[in-house]
Order: sequence, then C-alpha cells, then structure tokens
Amino acid sequence: MIDQTNITNQEIEESFKRDGYVVVENIIQDHDLEPIRKHIKTRVEEYAHEQYAAGNISSLYNRESFERRYAVICEELSIYPRSWIGHTYGREFYDLYNLPGILHVLSVIHGPEISNIGSPALRTKLPGSVITSFPWHQDSQYVDQATIGKKERHTENLLMVTVWVPLVEATVPNGCCWVIPGSHRWGLLDGVRGQDSNIRMEENIEGRGQPTPVPLKPGGALFMSNLCVHTSKLNTSNGCRWSIDFRYFPTVDRNNFTPEQRQAAEFVRDKMRRGGKEPLVVLTRGHKPSWEEWDTANRKLQSNSRHTD
Repeated sequence: MIDQTNITNQEIEESFKRDGYVVVENIIQDHDLEPIRKHIKTRVEEYAHEQYAAGNISSLYNRESFERRYAVICEELSIYPRSWIGHTYGREFYDLYNLPGILHVLSVIHGPEISNIGSPALRTKLPGSVITSFPWHQDSQYVDQATIGKKERHTENLLMVTVWVPLVEATVPNGCCWVIPGSHRWGLLDGVRGQDSNIRMEENIEGRGQPTPVPLKPGGALFMSNLCVHTSKLNTSNGCRWSIDFRYFPTVDRNNFTPEQRQAAEFVRDKMRRGGKEPLVVLTRGHKPSWEEWDTANRKLQSNSRHTD
C-alpha cells in the first residue's frame, strides 16, 4: 500500500504496470465520503419504515450502528440481497467521481482524456451472504457479458480502471477484496455469467497466482485494471461491509485509438447509454461538464429512451 502523502507518480505507475493494481491510502477525506454514507442511511431508514409498516419486521432498529442496521433488518427478513436497494445517481456521486486525489492517480495510470461510465456499484456485503462473495473474476467479464450463459469479449484491449473505495474498514473477516498480482498480463480469461448473475472462471485461478488480501481503511482506494483477477470472500463479521466502486475508460471522441480500442470504447459508451446513463468526462483538455450539464444530459437520455420504448 502507498500513502498519498509519500507517493510519487513513478511509484503509482510502476505498481499498476507490474501488479495490475495499486492501493493508495489517505487519498480521500472522510467528509468526502459522508454524502455517500448519508445516502445509504436515508435509504435504509426509508426501507426500515416500509418493512415495519408492512409488519415484516418487529423494530425500526434505529439504535443500531451504520454497519449493523441494514444487516439486522435483512436478518429478520431472512434475505441476502445481491444488489443495493436504492438508486445510485445524484450530485454526491458526481462529486465522488471527480475527487482530486482519485483524478490525480487516474491521470498517472490512464492519461489525460478519461470518462466515468456513469453508474457505480454500491456494495452491501451482508454477514454470511454467499451471493455477495463474488467468485474470482475480471471486471471486463462483467462489462462484456450481459446474458446468462453467453460468452462475449469486447474490452480486452481497452484499459479501464475500477476504483474500489471502502465506506467502513474493509478487513479479511468482513470480506475485503483479494487480488492476484500480475494477473492483468494473462489477458481476458474464460468465464461465464451464471443463473445468480455472478461470473465464474473456468480454471483454478488460485493455482495460477498468489491470492493477496487488500484490507483497507476509509480514505484509501484500490485502483484495478479491468483484467486484474480479484474476488471478495465471505463476510464473517456481524456487520455490513459497505463499499462503493466505479469505473473509468478512455473518452471515446477524444482519444487516439486503434480500431479495436475504438470499437471497445464505443461498446462501453453505448451500453451505458442504453441503460440510461451518460458517461461523464472527468479529465480532459477540453470542456468538462458541470453537475448541471451532466444531469441535463442524463435526463434527456432517459426521456428519449422512454419515448423510444
């Protein structure tokens, strides 16, 4: 792990090239994460009232901690959701994608023309939840494969970067990320999306490389190549391991691509647009959209989608 207060650009670049990832501590101020935590707290509060009013839970559990409250509610409901119960769009997410420390690291490993895909993954890893114990995978597999059981390959030759940020301390017991250093040099491996929507590799990955845990405190960030093989294991603690991850790729109309790279970047852009999300330019020599401009573009995209449907 590298502390941003002591890091050099050369160390960032060398670590990412060698290992396929780099961990930077103390890159985000806690007050910059609080809007995301507030977003979670608000939705969990609403969910608790919905379930309590329906008679599905015996308490609002409003004295429980941030880590425990949603876990206790799901425990009484006997559910283990794979995905977040709320939306993941708003000014707080725009601000997260544009945090200066994150953009600095991205500029070193990715270049000057970068966009966020426009849609994050807010992770609710519940105690004992198998469905959120994601098997070994590469993020390109999830980006490329939309249909259960159907293999597709689109982004192997396009550098995308996942930024994984813990909202509570991520430890081995509560299911921190594990990576295999150097696995990004293996290319895009065979794997397929199963009935539970999780990708599963078709070889014994742990026999091919050295699995390495990445425990991380809030304020740190894990930057991973889309080809870096990684996993997160079972949460054996009694609280939810909250985290958020979001992805960046080269801006389609502002980069010099090979034909294969352009096709891949257009695939990513078009996939996000079909889902109602406009990729957000975050680093550029040209115009960078404000929150208001990006919000307008998203609303227009969603309006056009409804009219088309």
